[in-house]
Amino acid sequence: MTSLLILTVGTGTAGSKSNIAQGLANSLRKVQPRLFWLLPSASADSQTTADMIRESVTDLNAFSPVSDAKPYRLIGNPDDIHECRQVVRSSILQARLSRRPGELLVINPTSGTKQMSAGATLAALDEEVDRVDFTGGQRQNGVVMTGSEVIQSFDIGGFLFQRDLRSANQLFEQGAFQAAARLLESHQRPSNPIGLQARQTALCLHEWQRMNYLKASSHAAKFSQPLCDHLKMLASVDPLSSQAVGDLLAGADELLRWGDAEEALARYYRGAEALAKHRLAEAHGIQEKVLTAVNAWEMLANKRADPFGKAYFSSSSLHQLLQRRNVSVYGHGHEPVEPNLVRSVATELRALIQPHLPQVDALWTVGLRPRSLPTG
Repeated sequence: MTSLLILTVGTGTAGSKSNIAQGLANSLRKVQPRLFWLLPSASADSQTTADMIRESVTDLNAFSPVSDAKPYRLIGNPDDIHECRQVVRSSILQARLSRRPGELLVINPTSGTKQMSAGATLAALDEEVDRVDFTGGQRQNGVVMTGSEVIQSFDIGGFLFQRDLRSANQLFEQGAFQAAARLLESHQRPSNPIGLQARQTALCLHEWQRMNYLKASSHAAKFSQPLCDHLKMLASVDPLSSQAVGDLLAGADELLRWGDAEEALARYYRGAEALAKHRLAEAHGIQEKVLTAVNAWEMLANKRADPFGKAYFSSSSLHQLLQRRNVSVYGHGHEPVEPNLVRSVATELRALIQPHLPQVDALWTVGLRPRSLPTG
C-alpha cells in the first residue's frame, strides 16, 4: 500500500555518530512514500537540513514542494506549539489533495523542537491521519545513531476508535442510540469486531425503543442470539399480549430514566390504554383495539364490572396524573411535565397492575436491555 509522508525537520543534536539529515533520509527510504513533504522551521540551519534530505533521496523522486517557488511550508516559531500545530494541519490538507484511494497519510514528527513534535502529533489527531511514525534506533548520548534507524508506528485509527467508543457509550447510556451508531460508523470494519458489535448494539436498541422488533432482532443477531430470539418473540405476539404491553411500559421507564418526561408520560398513557384493552381481551374476550383509552376503561369498569377497571377509577390521582399527557406536546397543548410527576405515574400504575395483572408486572422490565456498549 502506498503512502504520503509529512516530516518535521529540525537541526538535530550533534553527535559523533549521528547526522540528522542522513537519519531522516534513511527514514524516508524505509517508508518509501509515493510523495513526501518536509516542514523545517524558519531558521536557516533547519532549511539547510531539509535541502540535504532532498539531495540525499533524489532516487525516490517523491519530494513534493509547496509550490514551484516555495519548496517548504515553514514553521515560523518552532517553540510555539499552536503555530506548529496549524502549519502541520495546513500541510495535511495539502497532502490530501494528492491522495489516491486507499493511500495512507503518515506524519513523522520525530525531528525538531518538542513543540514541533507535539504540535505535529496534535495535528495528526485533529485531521485523523492514518498513522504517526517515530524514528528510533540505537542511541549514543541520547541521540539515535545514523544507520540504526527503526520506524515505530502509532495507529491513529485505534486511538480514534477508543475515543469515539467512549463518546458513543455516553450517548448510548442517555438513550441517543442512533447518534452513537453514527459515531461508530467509520469504525465498522471486519478488523474491528468490537466496533462492529458496538454499532449493532446501538442500532438494535434504537429500533427496540421504537418497538420495531424485527429490525431490532436483525441487529441483535450479529451479537446475541438470546436477545435476537427475545425480539423475534416480541415481533410475533399480539400487541395487546402480556409480553408486548410489558415491553411498552419498559420503554416508558427508559424514557423517564433519560429525562424525556413528556415522551415518557405519553408512553405510560399508551401503556395504561393497552392494559385496559389487554384485560378486555384476556378476561372478557373483547377485541376492540380501536377503542380510546377512556372508552376502554369505562367498558371495563362499568359494562363488565371488572375489579381492575374499578380499581383504576378509584385511584383518582393516577387518572388525573395520566390526563396531564393531554396538555403536553404529546396531547393537545405544550405544557412541560415535571419528571417527579411522571415517576408518580409509573409508581401508581405498577401498584395498580400488581394484584390484577401479575403476568404483565413480571414482564414490565428493562432487564434484558444492554446498559452499555461492549468495550472489549
